[in-house]
Amino acid sequence: MVFFPGAAVRNGLFPFFILPVLVIIVIPITCMASTPPVQPSLVMAVSNNTAGQDASLTLLFTWNGYVSYNKPPEYIIVEAFSAADGTRLGAFTVSRQNDTCEAENTCTYSTSVRSGNFPPGKFMLVATDPISGASARQPVTICQAGDGSKDFFRRFDRDQEFGLVSGILSAFLIAVLAILVGQKKSR
Repeated sequence: MVFFPGAAVRNGLFPFFILPVLVIIVIPITCMASTPPVQPSLVMAVSNNTAGQDASLTLLFTWNGYVSYNKPPEYIIVEAFSAADGTRLGAFTVSRQNDTCEAENTCTYSTSVRSGNFPPGKFMLVATDPISGASARQPVTICQAGDGSKDFFRRFDRDQEFGLVSGILSAFLIAVLAILVGQKKSR
């Protein structure tokens, strides 16, 4: 038997080359299968973002996402911030136009907001999808005299506070009822 120096090295290292080749083949297949779905996006358009006193702002939102993976929200939350000092005026909601989305992966939301609800000045509108967190921003300039409507912006905050307080009161009443029923059964 003739001994070739390369034959021993080739036969001894063969198992060490098989494992890396298998890893290189298998890893890309498993990584492609584990890719998460694309997160939803939100696009905002303002019809008249320099509005006078009697004008109104028409806000149009387009939500894009895979409906089979991401549930479209029932409404979009729009917060208004002063561009001068960054203070928050408040928030309001914009409901979906139709119960079902027109396209498979696209939903539209729209509303018209009277510019008299804003005080005069420059504002940044920040729209947020409350489910996925997708957001969009749009600057708006209001050219009018007056203070605007503070009730318009505080309505959403009051609704949130009402929901919190009613939840706490409901839990308290359920606890009291459970205590009373427990005392009645022990007698």
